[in-house]
Parts: sequence; structure tokens; C-alpha cells
Amino acid sequence: MTSPQKPRILIIGAGFAGVTLATKVSGFADVTVVDPKDYIEITWATVRGILDTNVASRACISLKDIPKVGRIVQATVTRLTPKEATLSTGETLAFDYAAICTGSTYSDAFKSSTSATRQQRLEELKAFNETIRAAKSIAVVGGGPTGVEAAAEVVEAYAGKSVTLIHPGKQLLPAMPPKAGARAKQWLEAHGVKVQLGASVQSRPEGRGPATLTLSDGSSVAADLVLWCAGAKPNTAFLAGGELAANVLDGKGLVKVLATLQVEGQPHMFALGDCNNVAESKLGYLAMKHAELAAASIKALSSAKGGKAPKLGSWTPNMGKEAMLVTLGRSDGVCRVGGTVFSGCLPAMIKSKDLFVGKTRGDLGV
Repeated sequence: MTSPQKPRILIIGAGFAGVTLATKVSGFADVTVVDPKDYIEITWATVRGILDTNVASRACISLKDIPKVGRIVQATVTRLTPKEATLSTGETLAFDYAAICTGSTYSDAFKSSTSATRQQRLEELKAFNETIRAAKSIAVVGGGPTGVEAAAEVVEAYAGKSVTLIHPGKQLLPAMPPKAGARAKQWLEAHGVKVQLGASVQSRPEGRGPATLTLSDGSSVAADLVLWCAGAKPNTAFLAGGELAANVLDGKGLVKVLATLQVEGQPHMFALGDCNNVAESKLGYLAMKHAELAAASIKALSSAKGGKAPKLGSWTPNMGKEAMLVTLGRSDGVCRVGGTVFSGCLPAMIKSKDLFVGKTRGDLGV
């Protein structure tokens, strides 16, 4: 008697959602992961990796070092239909189930768009570290978690360096209660950062600097280096113009999903992590939890008998309680859980010292 054929699962994107899903389904499925890079980067550690080569080395992990991840194809998807994907290599991959896990695009400092290999990315981060070291003045654009953490890391590593953080809102960390933003502002200013609120940069400069930034309030900021920490966009351009685009993308370019994280109108496809339209904070640990839910759903769908559709689990945005932890250097931080905000040594003990690098490597089996 022949054993039943394993379901073919295509995973587009080797970020936290994609890699976690691959490791969870490889035991019962034929898995192919497509990504232009040969590594996964613990992106929330990059704010320190741009300053510390040891952190960068541990935060950039070769995909081949992650066990049970399936077949890895280093390419991009140029065309996606409900049945198959065409790759930049010319290869066509048919699938039974697919997961779009392409994440978001950010500043090259924090998410590289050019480094295809781990070694290239480490060299890129090292060169960026040298640029930061040489810069006498740095402008950080964006007062969300990345901007606040980056500014804090820079002034802690290079005390006395002129750093200006520019944010258009009335408070830093706008996704958190005002108390959290006020605490972050207090810490930054106590460490010499000039925090400029209520003004936006009129146009993004080419490259990272030197540049003079013109602000909406009529003022300007000159800097040797610009760290752009605002304006993340979903990596879904490969869907634009394709047969799925009109039905699955919303006005922001996010993939529309049901509560089960299945793509609307495509029950055999899932969209996980930053690229879907779930109204929640776009955080790495939530993307990994998306993957766990999708893995259980794909297993239930692939093993269903008699044509009866199984009942699938549903995702609760932010897992039912908003939580976010923002580091302020290596020994301080600010955290919100629900409506409660606390700062100081406890957030530092939880995240600031290691940025969850050790835990994440363990979760991936590295």
C-alpha cells in the first residue's frame, strides 16, 4: 500500500512567520520556502546590530542552520495564481496550500533590500556602524519604537554625539499610552537627544546623508547622517497587477484576511505577519503566533476526510491584550501591557539586555 502524498506547501517569505510556519508543517508536508535572501534577521535587534557587530552576527541567521525548514529557493515570486507561483529564476511551483509571509519594507539600515547573503548583510551592518561612528550629528526621523530605540542605542554607545529625533506627532510612541511616550522623551533628553515633536520632514533625502532636512514648521535640521525610521510598507508589490490583486489587496497594499488568517476568497492560502490587514501592532512575536495558528489550520485542512470542512481556529488581534516593550539602551526600557505602563529595570531584564536574540534563536532551533 502506498502512503498518501504529502500536501505541497509554498511559503513566500522567510521572515518570522514564514520560517516558523515551515518548521511547524515540515513534519507532514512537502515544504518550499521562497525568499531572495539566504538568511533571516532578528530585525528588532538591528537597532543594536548597527552598533555592535557581535549582536549583528547573532541576529543574522543562515536559513540552512535552521532545522526542519524544508526546501529553500533563493528567488522572488514574480507571479502568483491560486494554483502556482512563477519565480524570478523562471521556475514554476505548483502548490496545494500557500502562505504569503513577505513582511514589510523599511529603511535599508534596519531591513536590507540589497544583501542577498548573510555575509553581505554583516558587511553592510559593519559599514553602517563605521558611518555612525564617524558622524558628528545624526537625525533620527520617526518617533515610533524603532526611532526611539535607535536614538537611545546611538547616544548610549557614543555619549556626546549630537542626535536629533524628529516626530510629527504630539508624543513619542503613539501606539502606546501617553505615559510611555513621556517616559521615553524624558530618558532621551536626559541623555542629550534633542526631541522635536509636531514637525514632519517635508521630503525624504536621497541616501542617509549628509543632509539638511526641511521641516513642516519652517525649521531645518542639518545632519551628517539620517536614520529614517518611519513609513513601513507591506511587501506585496509582486501581487499588484496579477489576477489576485483586485480581490485580495486593500487600499494600503495589505492582504485581506479572514479571522482564520485565510486570504479572502482563497481558503487554501494564508497571509501572515506584517503583510496582512489584521488591525494590530506589527510585531515579530505576533507573526510567529500567526504561523502557529496557520500550521494547525493547514494540518486540519489537509487531513480532513469525506469533503467535510474542519472548524479552524481564529486569530484574536494582539492576542487579546496589547503589549509592547521598547528598549532605552541596555539597562532601561518602557513597556505597556493593556493599559498599564511601567519602565525601568523590569523591562530591561525582560528585553533590553539581549533583545530576545537568545530566545528567538532557541525558538528557531538554532
